[in-house]
Amino acid sequence: MILRILKSNQAYHFVLIPLIVLILWFRSFISPGFFPFFEGENKMPLYGPINGLLSGSPLINNVLAVLLVILLSFLVLRLNTVYDFIQIRTFLPSNIFVLIVSGLVSLHTLHPVYFGAVFLMLCINRIFDAYASEKVYSNAFDSGFFLAVGSLFYINLIFYFPVIWIGFLVLRRTREWRDFVMSLVGLFLPWLFAFSWYFLTDSVDEFREVIIQNLVTSNRFLRDNNAFLIYLGLLTFITLWSSFFLLGQYGAKNISARKYFQIFFVIFLISFVMFFLIPAASHEILILMAIPLTFLISNYLIALKSQFWGNFFIVIFLCLIVYMQFI
Repeated sequence: MILRILKSNQAYHFVLIPLIVLILWFRSFISPGFFPFFEGENKMPLYGPINGLLSGSPLINNVLAVLLVILLSFLVLRLNTVYDFIQIRTFLPSNIFVLIVSGLVSLHTLHPVYFGAVFLMLCINRIFDAYASEKVYSNAFDSGFFLAVGSLFYINLIFYFPVIWIGFLVLRRTREWRDFVMSLVGLFLPWLFAFSWYFLTDSVDEFREVIIQNLVTSNRFLRDNNAFLIYLGLLTFITLWSSFFLLGQYGAKNISARKYFQIFFVIFLISFVMFFLIPAASHEILILMAIPLTFLISNYLIALKSQFWGNFFIVIFLCLIVYMQFI
């Protein structure tokens, strides 16, 4: 019953999705608070001014985070609608994305990763658009530019740059060196402007220190967080199960869908590696990882012949998210 509602293609989802977010984030509105940033985490060039502007109101922080999650859920919907890699019109990816993100209870407030996720989605859109384009110079520049702008909110986003080059290698039959150069130009320009600003204001040392802090600060959230570990275990199980299912149907998918899922796998792999290799990267990486996982899990749940296990997973997931609100 629940799964049938979530995967339908009805207009009521434009109301249902925001309602689901508000319900699953209700604790953050009853007791609003700020995210416990480590030193420098809230001082990246584009996030610092926003943090300073909203530092006096935790409630507004939470409202803005909710709006960004709703925006991301509809960007997820648009991605599947335009590129059709699940091959049916459904709101399920948007709903699954909302559920995954809502399970990160400590992130039920504003964090730079939400802005980073928006720009990662814009980057993915430009990469996917290159599949049907004859000339992709603008796609290459835009994808690098979006990634760079997002990294000025959340620096770890810059490590997704290989996705652009791999994406063009996977999607394009003919490759030109200009495509790869233009993506580098797009990546370089926003950082050049940022560096120029700090240079003109004589604060380059501060800029360098913020970057170092956002890379090397030890920031491990998993210690002594049993409820989150259970949530992570459930998400891991359904991810593995969905992956085996996708491998089984891989040959039946059209060529473009197979290529898009390859790019999603690269995004997932980079997220996974970053979590273990970058000391400052912690559970917020799951916001970015949720993008490929959303489509992987949705692909499995839509194809299920028996609705029982799909409904069972959704119910358990919902119960766990609500439970984590109270601990």
